[in-house]
Amino acid sequence: MAHQIHLNENEIACALQCDLSEDGLDLDDDSLMDPDFEPDFEESIDESLEAEFDIDALVDTLNDDDRNSNFEVEVGPALSSSDIPGTSDPPVKRRKPEKLTLRWKKKNLELNAQQLAFTGNESLSSDILDLDTPIQFFLFLFPPELIKRISEETNLYVVQKDPNSTFRVSETEMRQFIGVVYMMSLIQLPRVTNHWSSVLGTPVIQQTMPSNKFEKIRQYLHFNDNTKCLHRTHPDSDRIFKIRPVVDALNESYGKVPLEKQLCVDEQICSTKARNMLKRYNPKKPHKWGYKLYVLSGVSGFAYTIEIESGKENVVRPDEPDLGASSNVVVRLSRMIPRHQNYRLYFDNYFTSLHLLEYLAKEGILGLGTIRRNRIPDCKLSSEKEIMKKDRGYSEEYIADVNGVDVSTVVWKDNKLVTLASTFTGLNPISEVRRYDKKNSRYINIPRPNVVSEYNRHMGGVDLVDSIMGIYKIKLRSKRWQMRLFYHFLDLTMANAWLFYKRVCKYKNIPNKTIMASADFRLEIAETLCKMGVKTGLTIRRSIEGQILAKKHKGPAQHVPPQAVRQDQVGHWPQWAEKKIRCKFPKCAGFTHTVCDKCGVALCYTKNKNCFRNFHLL
Repeated sequence: MAHQIHLNENEIACALQCDLSEDGLDLDDDSLMDPDFEPDFEESIDESLEAEFDIDALVDTLNDDDRNSNFEVEVGPALSSSDIPGTSDPPVKRRKPEKLTLRWKKKNLELNAQQLAFTGNESLSSDILDLDTPIQFFLFLFPPELIKRISEETNLYVVQKDPNSTFRVSETEMRQFIGVVYMMSLIQLPRVTNHWSSVLGTPVIQQTMPSNKFEKIRQYLHFNDNTKCLHRTHPDSDRIFKIRPVVDALNESYGKVPLEKQLCVDEQICSTKARNMLKRYNPKKPHKWGYKLYVLSGVSGFAYTIEIESGKENVVRPDEPDLGASSNVVVRLSRMIPRHQNYRLYFDNYFTSLHLLEYLAKEGILGLGTIRRNRIPDCKLSSEKEIMKKDRGYSEEYIADVNGVDVSTVVWKDNKLVTLASTFTGLNPISEVRRYDKKNSRYINIPRPNVVSEYNRHMGGVDLVDSIMGIYKIKLRSKRWQMRLFYHFLDLTMANAWLFYKRVCKYKNIPNKTIMASADFRLEIAETLCKMGVKTGLTIRRSIEGQILAKKHKGPAQHVPPQAVRQDQVGHWPQWAEKKIRCKFPKCAGFTHTVCDKCGVALCYTKNKNCFRNFHLL
């Protein structure tokens, strides 16, 4: 319905006689007082056109005015954008940092040991050191509370979809579902249903849940209440609302792990070619199409926090500068880094700017990254044409004072030119690196600046965790975008859990030979999630674990279940075997007909000894 606006004679005459500027638009006094004032003309026109006038009502009012000159017309309140459906007040325009005018000097950046001293805490707490088995590391990062939340939201969606449905998912079944998904990533088959095939099927998956149950859970799996989702035109709408609880829970659990000294920020792609507004294209990634994530990781590859690019996450806090969309990503991800403890943060030329390096330095964070030439104002570095005439290994350095922070820029010629900017290192000390000379068909040594060495050693954390995730990637297909991201987060959590497990093992000085490989680690977690029942809280005797493994290697190969499955006290029934089998319990050399139905191991159960009970309790 059109909005009616009533005007008197004077207001109508004033409106008809008003003067416009040369371009046909009014400019207020702000345009003269503030040289940075740049009104958005298109938005002003759109807002004025949205207020529709009722022409017939205006004509009737003028006719009535001719008949009665003393008639006073009531002037209605002025319309605001909030009164018009589907619109909201325009956001306040944020001011960009002032344009820099720098004086570059050709010298080397040198900081003393005190300025570079790391004062942060990388030590692991007692709660983390108590983690022993793979399932404990996994549940530390993917907490049971999150599994419970997913099962509750799934059941809520079932009721919303069909109130008469009797289908429900328990917390244990949701844990088993995740275990089956992990098991499928290890055993790749052409179709999902092949895992329940009599020829190609996987016994562990078949014994965990039937095919129909698995497909039902996939059909109804949800992570948030749809009734609370705001319309996309609402200013507070969240484009990743459907997966938001999972992202928040994982960021909270990942953040409990102590940060490493060297950290990096980089992009990550969750590959997909689905038709979705969140999909991005990045030609520099192995998987060019997919959902883009920003990740803060350590040099070990462990991801400490993640952020999905939705186009609405660029919100600047009052105490933070607005450095532009790309640099603001680093500002947001670095919020969890302790200030003034000399953590070192690395990033590539997509994020790097001089204002970002200045902000990090003033927050007590040392920054280093490759940088684009057009982001260096008043750049004094030699042009690309001049440097390409130099010998391979040529480099030069310039330093400038950026609002009280010394920033070094270095250009180095390898096969191509590399330009870097840093607040803690520069050209020196120069080292040598081996390169292959195609012209002379031999290897040569060329000089390499220290800033390049630092960047190469510590920038690959996100790429490392990407490579680990890609080895046993979950390849289940779905038409729902949040499911693809959920599988990606399962892969990321598994990779994080293995990297976390390796870090704890090295902290305890455990030999590398005894550290589990990624496939074995993933397999044990998948099997434990499939078979583990209710947690009993029994004390763990690590000595019995070592004895079981030792006995396993001595005799014929017989599968031993993970400790969490062995002690869950659910479904462990004795079965009779036709032939006698060697008892699997340590320090027992007897033969028995008794086999545990769930564990699949032979255990003595006689009048004089009860290895069956001891195996499931100790």
